Amino acid sequence: MSEKEFEARAVELREKAVATCLSCGADMMQAEDVAQDVLLRLWQMRDTLDRYRSLEALVVVMARHNLASLHRNDNSVSIMSVSAKQLQSQLITPDDSLISSQEVAWLNAAMRRLPSTQYAVLHMRQVECLSYDEIASRLGIENSTARSLLSRARFKLLDEIKKRKF
Repeated sequence: MSEKEFEARAVELREKAVATCLSCGADMMQAEDVAQDVLLRLWQMRDTLDRYRSLEALVVVMARHNLASLHRNDNSVSIMSVSAKQLQSQLITPDDSLISSQEVAWLNAAMRRLPSTQYAVLHMRQVECLSYDEIASRLGIENSTARSLLSRARFKLLDEIKKRKF
């Protein structure tokens, strides 16, 4: 695809990317960011775009993948950031307060029982909100190894939670 052809279709493709993101629950700012990333990637691929049957379908797939990646990287929830005091301040009865502090203590103990590398990766990802690349470089491991260790840690915690009767 030539530069002129790309420029002629760019507005339409950008609108398609924005619409896709909005339909997936993104806000307008996220949708614009993803659309810009998609168009940049398409510009880099412009010499090979003729091999695709539908550029619109390609844009939809790229927008969904970029949005999922954005959510994965930006919206990680810290499971250890909630302290017992924060939980207690939101609860009504003293019994509920005692139960929630016991749950936090139990979760912390379960996490400490994880193998040291799994605990380190879980802590870096969930508490320090580091990217997989940062975790890998700190631990001197591959990015895929960091992802695998985090997944294993989460599955072990999930199994512990399933075994525990609250």
